Amino acid sequence: MDTLSFQGITPSILVVDDDEVIRLLLHQFLEGAGYHVVDAADGYQALDEISEGNFDLVIMDIAMPGIDGPGVCEQIRTSMVNPPPVLMITALDDEETVNRSFKVGAVDYIRKPIRWSVLKNRISYIIGSYRSKLALENLSTNYELILDTAANGICGLDKEHKISYINPAAQEMLGYYREELIGRNYREVFRASMPGTDDFDVDCCPFFEDTDSWASIHFEEIRLLRKDESCFPADCRSTPILQNNQLAGGVLVFQDITERQQAAELIRYMANYDSLTNLPNRNYFHKRLPQAISLAKRYNRQLFLLFIDLDRFKPINDTYGHGVGDMVLVEVARRLTSMLRSSDSVCRLGGDEFVILLESTDTIEGTEYVARKTIDLLNDPIEVNDHICYIGASVGISVFPNDSHDAETMLRHGDIAMYKAKEKGRNCWVWYQKKN
Repeated sequence: MDTLSFQGITPSILVVDDDEVIRLLLHQFLEGAGYHVVDAADGYQALDEISEGNFDLVIMDIAMPGIDGPGVCEQIRTSMVNPPPVLMITALDDEETVNRSFKVGAVDYIRKPIRWSVLKNRISYIIGSYRSKLALENLSTNYELILDTAANGICGLDKEHKISYINPAAQEMLGYYREELIGRNYREVFRASMPGTDDFDVDCCPFFEDTDSWASIHFEEIRLLRKDESCFPADCRSTPILQNNQLAGGVLVFQDITERQQAAELIRYMANYDSLTNLPNRNYFHKRLPQAISLAKRYNRQLFLLFIDLDRFKPINDTYGHGVGDMVLVEVARRLTSMLRSSDSVCRLGGDEFVILLESTDTIEGTEYVARKTIDLLNDPIEVNDHICYIGASVGISVFPNDSHDAETMLRHGDIAMYKAKEKGRNCWVWYQKKN
């Protein structure tokens, strides 16, 4: 949901902090993001501003002289029919104060130093939820049209815990028709579980049962069941509706985050895998090798690293072009992968350099067998686009703990040994030897 266009009205935010520098930074940041901003230097001024104006959000420091943040929050909640949501900002690591803030009605908090990207998304979500709640409390045809076109799923609940409104986006995500939902208890429809569990018993609106805390609840990731029993990951926030300090219902605002998770997974994959060969890349290897060394230490085993550099690869690029060279690299990756056990790994460090990490053997004989097999496989001609390409491989071998005690040294020693193999005439393997 685009908060700034919601209802066509620019959201107004009250910033309350006794630190003038923080107020100035927040003011500039929020105005730059398109919000209308009003400042207050303490709790008393904040209460005056709130009594005179309408705000979509109050961003307030917890620790202030006079009336502190939780004190202001409590007065707002007890004196207004529809109090604006309060987002606390604190430099304290005081669980009791944070808990007190939530108990008196704060919807969320964020720590100093402020992470601006996190604050921006938190504000957008809170204001979207708040305005959705106001729309449901004063439901009219205009409000309903707005909610019906929202991309987020929005569900209104009455004080009997029953669904009184649900927009088309929510119906589509959950797989129901509107007629199947109106009047049903929300627990029958919003069957939720935390990631990694199959217990769909999480209550999305615990404020109905916990009368001591009518705070908004935010699940950054939760799994929701559809009507057909399939599930999807969702970002979900529930907000109580209060009238005359009595719980009159609630609002659920949620969105399917499948695409967001897929994008994050793709980014993680691209950071750790080579896009050409789909082998783990240098970044992955720099994380994997220390783990392997740690395991070798624990079980008092040797660990062998084969540093591989292709022979006669540059002439292929020069003669046939990089397209053919890329296909040769893909075939090299396939051949290397095909000969290894599942406990071993092969990575492409970049260019025509590869590395094999042997964890399935701790013997010299087994390692030399893999080195010999590598060279034999890469000596077989590779046919690409009617071109017959001949390459080979120079292999340097380093051993933990014989010649290396950490990941950086092990990789460097393998590289040194590989260059010794080049000097010996290529197409062979060389063990790293310490200089006397």
